[in-house]
Amino acid sequence: MSRPVTYLRPEAAASRRSRRVLAGVAVGVVLVLALSKVTSTDTWVHLSLGRWIVENGAVPRSNVLSYTQPDRPTIDHQWLFQVCLYALERGVGIDGVIVVKAVVVAAAFAAVLATARRKGADPAIACLTLVVAACAARFRFTVRPQVVAFLLFGAYLGLVERWRQDGSRLLAALLPLQVLWANLHGSAILGCGLLLACALAETARRLIARGRRDVMPRPRPPTDLALLWGIAVLSVPATLANPNGVRLLTMPFTHAAAQAAYGLKELLQDRASLDWADLGSRHVFFAVLGVAGCFSVVVALMRRDVTEAGLVAGLAWASVRSERFIGLFAIAVAPIVASNVSIALGTRRTTSATAGPRRATSLGVAVAALLLTGSAGLWMLSRHQPPGLGLAPGLFPERETTWLHDHYKAARLFNEFEDGGYVYWHTRRPVFIDSRGMLAYAPEFFRAYVEAWNSPTRWHAMMARHSPSVALAHREPLKRMFRADPHWLEVAVAPASPDSRYSVFVRRAR
Repeated sequence: MSRPVTYLRPEAAASRRSRRVLAGVAVGVVLVLALSKVTSTDTWVHLSLGRWIVENGAVPRSNVLSYTQPDRPTIDHQWLFQVCLYALERGVGIDGVIVVKAVVVAAAFAAVLATARRKGADPAIACLTLVVAACAARFRFTVRPQVVAFLLFGAYLGLVERWRQDGSRLLAALLPLQVLWANLHGSAILGCGLLLACALAETARRLIARGRRDVMPRPRPPTDLALLWGIAVLSVPATLANPNGVRLLTMPFTHAAAQAAYGLKELLQDRASLDWADLGSRHVFFAVLGVAGCFSVVVALMRRDVTEAGLVAGLAWASVRSERFIGLFAIAVAPIVASNVSIALGTRRTTSATAGPRRATSLGVAVAALLLTGSAGLWMLSRHQPPGLGLAPGLFPERETTWLHDHYKAARLFNEFEDGGYVYWHTRRPVFIDSRGMLAYAPEFFRAYVEAWNSPTRWHAMMARHSPSVALAHREPLKRMFRADPHWLEVAVAPASPDSRYSVFVRRAR
């Protein structure tokens, strides 16, 4: 039996084509924004550990990259990402890795756009909000497992919103996704937290809705609410399906507490608290999204939607406390902002899924706005995250590492914590320290290393204890320490690079 054919009116077909064009342009802009050079020092740590796992057939339990603390127990909570990253780099090279990273980011924001449209947002407003959110999160578009967490977080939010509208049983797909997340990145606890928080908020909405007509959207019936609670509770044991078990759930809290206790939180910029001065420069798009988010909280509370209000307020607070949450804030808040702005402007879709907005935006104007916003974001943020393929110039010790490997292959190396991963990846030389910080090094060791930057006494004690023969430094205080010590000689690296910030030192023969 043949299926009936549905014919669209010409204006409806044109509207659908316009929506598709807008969506394609918006996701394409995000893809371009995500095509950025390698800037993260953690990229090389992940590659190094991925290679070690593949070659040894096991997840490391100790600090296999360092000679200073080789027996220090470690928690490798992103082993699966590291294995995949290593295999990808072997297959397509670092440029291919950057392209795949950009595709993953674009897929994450495509999920955000789908959620915004499901919430009834006007197509033009949804796409413009999407690009603003991508600009806000762009500094986090690095080759690290967080980009996969962006995709998973966007998928979680989309499935939860689908459940809020029709009680979708697809919510059960979050359990295998939670197992996957638990082996890709330590942020898997956010999946559990999101589901439990949504279950609590939706329960509160149901209680508020008794006898009221202004609770929108209408809460789900008890059977659907039971499904959400069941998935939320089961997500906790699903997270334990990883090589580290329950430690994956406790690690984020213990690690953050240790950083704060030893005064090292601000050392790692992605964990640092938000610098309000940056709201006029590198975080200007976050500021714009934050203002729209505050407006959305007011609108959500007017509709008694504590789920939306709590999600925006909670992630805004987390972003102020630590920059690393800005990307998640952008992904979660963009659909809410797009929907509420559409309500305020009277363009929110209120009928069927195929109905257009009450006031259509010119396709040409909308595309121009998307391209202009994306270009502004690329121009304003390129200093911090250079666009293109390859490595950010002058950021890694490329020539110095090659020179040291050629001339001092077996010598003990002192290096700074940002450079350990790069050195190990290219030379397999055990390093002094790497960018995992207190995840792989004792807090006392890390604190002593930081204090040695400006304390000659601490610096001499560190040199005496670990006895390096060569050194690679880029911080001026450390360079001054080496230059002031008659036992060390600064050497020139050929070919010289005028934009290099690194200096190489060799211990003089006694």
